[in-house]
Amino acid sequence: MPHTPREVELKLVFDPVDAARLERRLARAAQKDGRASQKLVSVYFDTPDLTLRRNGITLRVRRRGTRYTQTVKLANGAAGLFDRPEWEHVIAGPDPDLAAAKGTPLERRMRGRIAESLRPVFETRITRRLYQLTTDGTRIEAGLDRGEVDTGAKKVPLCELELELQAGSAKALFGAARDLAQAVPLRLSVDSKSDRGYALVPGAPLAPDQTVAVHLAPSLNTEQAFRTIGRACLKQLVASQPAMLAGDGEALHQMRIAVRRLRAAIATFADVVTDGERQRITAGLKWIIGKLSPARDLDVLFAEVLEPLRARDPEAPGLALLERDLEGRRARAYGVARRAVSSERFRTLAFDTAAWIEAGAWTRGGDLNRLRREEPAAVLAADQLGRRRRKLRKRGKRLRQLTPAKRHKLRIAGKKLRYAVEFFADLFPNKKQAKRRKTALQALKALQDALGALNDITMREKLVFGAALAGKRRSHGPQARERALAAGLIAGSQEAQEDALMAAAESAYADFAKVKPFWK
Repeated sequence: MPHTPREVELKLVFDPVDAARLERRLARAAQKDGRASQKLVSVYFDTPDLTLRRNGITLRVRRRGTRYTQTVKLANGAAGLFDRPEWEHVIAGPDPDLAAAKGTPLERRMRGRIAESLRPVFETRITRRLYQLTTDGTRIEAGLDRGEVDTGAKKVPLCELELELQAGSAKALFGAARDLAQAVPLRLSVDSKSDRGYALVPGAPLAPDQTVAVHLAPSLNTEQAFRTIGRACLKQLVASQPAMLAGDGEALHQMRIAVRRLRAAIATFADVVTDGERQRITAGLKWIIGKLSPARDLDVLFAEVLEPLRARDPEAPGLALLERDLEGRRARAYGVARRAVSSERFRTLAFDTAAWIEAGAWTRGGDLNRLRREEPAAVLAADQLGRRRRKLRKRGKRLRQLTPAKRHKLRIAGKKLRYAVEFFADLFPNKKQAKRRKTALQALKALQDALGALNDITMREKLVFGAALAGKRRSHGPQARERALAAGLIAGSQEAQEDALMAAAESAYADFAKVKPFWK
């Protein structure tokens, strides 16, 4: 397999008003400061229908003085968060040179009319100062970029700091970043300059690397596998933050999924990542889930219950009143979520989680921990999948007799197993294994959906009756009675689905129980 070139860096963003203070801090810390700044102008190319973006490829031509450099990048590197494949060549002028892209992912896409339709999409103009940081044998290049992204129709400022580890340990890299963050509120970012540009282009898809897919090479040991999974989950979390803060409900949902997947990964690799930091990280992840979940629960209530009910019976007594009350609750829940995600606590959590994944104390444990880290990932995967499968089969045998609380625990067990199956899919690649895995995932998803819907019924009853009761305190007479009637109507519409959902859960459980383990 040919060697894939990589760059390894930590990207941090900051407010433009903090730029001067950050420059002073870097100048004091640097062995060689960046007073001799560089002017960099980069033009990003794509087709009219954004073929490259849709395939996770970036094509850039950068001018530095009279020198032009063409760079091809993949948006989603194997390791996920801190590195990505790139291919760079000096070219003759400002237009892309497709001959220089031979051997890159761009070559496979640039054929015929597609190659002929390449055009500039946006431009970045930045001033870069470079600083060399040296500490305890570690060399770090700090690149401070200030400038703007310009599509011609829209411009946004660009302020970011890239810390590239040139020699030494990842622990020292994060240590340097922490020192700088004491002077300026630096926020972990996974958005590239191309992401910033495409965000301004109407109709451009989200970055392909915001998906949750994880790919593990069969040769990985458990340390490498956990780090790959952890990076991918954290990347999904951080990448969804800007859209969530802008009010995007799907981005909020993706943040919740990312946190839950990361918590599941930590639980799956518990014997490997055991150290004093893990409890603090998991407590922080539990905190942010608690801040995000109420808003998501209300989004689902509106989409799956209130809007269909209003469409069927728009004149239902009290429905508009109760919906207005719940809309107020949703607005307040989003306010709580936004304050949490924009807080210093979340900024620190994201950064500390990244540092822990890359260079936590678990990576430097004693002999027992070292042996666990060096164990083939497939061995741990088979053990965890088998254990979680046995637990799920045991808990689900008398599904209909379970209390709502026990059904909820069964749903969580199924979700953790589903995540583990997705994490470890590539470790068991033959056709028979792939077929069994697909069947198991379909059954687990169906079980999770049915149990989730049953859990939602219980939670929604509390939610709508709580809103009706709160409304009753504010008003009396007909309006209070109408709110109560609407709450009863909603609860009744949900309870009518319980038998069908229970049957679906039992069927999904039976399908899962029949599937043979794909990891054997």
